[in-house]
Amino acid sequence: YVLLMDEINRGNISSIFGELITLIEDDKRLGSKESIEVILPYSKENFGVPPTLYLIGTMNTADRSVEALDTALRRRFSFTEMKSDPQVLLTAHENGGTIPETNINLISLLETINKRIELLVDKDHQIGHSYFISVNTLPDLRYTFKNKIIPLLEEYFYGDFGKIVLVLGDRFVTASAAHENKKILANFKGYDDVD
Repeated sequence: YVLLMDEINRGNISSIFGELITLIEDDKRLGSKESIEVILPYSKENFGVPPTLYLIGTMNTADRSVEALDTALRRRFSFTEMKSDPQVLLTAHENGGTIPETNINLISLLETINKRIELLVDKDHQIGHSYFISVNTLPDLRYTFKNKIIPLLEEYFYGDFGKIVLVLGDRFVTASAAHENKKILANFKGYDDVD
């Protein structure tokens, strides 16, 4: 039997597991030499975790709450990293990772973006291949960038468009609007206007 707990790190682990935290250990499960049972508070029945139950918890490592994951839980689970795999697009994408009638290769696009994100933030913030699986046309790609990737990058870089441009390239940004807005602001000689 498998119990899948999606985004396990978003909950209060101590409250969710309670006494179960000890019972899920391999050597405390039913049938082992050191098995433990507890009395359920409402039914007053004995309860233990069988050896045939597998607990799988998923978490997004880009989520800050992962850092605060309970050490008791860390000791009881094995952690397996599931990295973004652009090569999945070769088989999972309708057109093998390319947009027909263009020279856009989604695999190399994703690999390039992720290398840049890893350099500027870390490997845990790379964009997953799922963003591109349903991108089959240029309008699909524009929609994905406008409504998914750019907002995600804004969150990663706290709205610092300079860093977003370092990831996506300067053809994603028009500098004229920002330049015009500067005319509205008062002059301040001590302000570093590099950005």
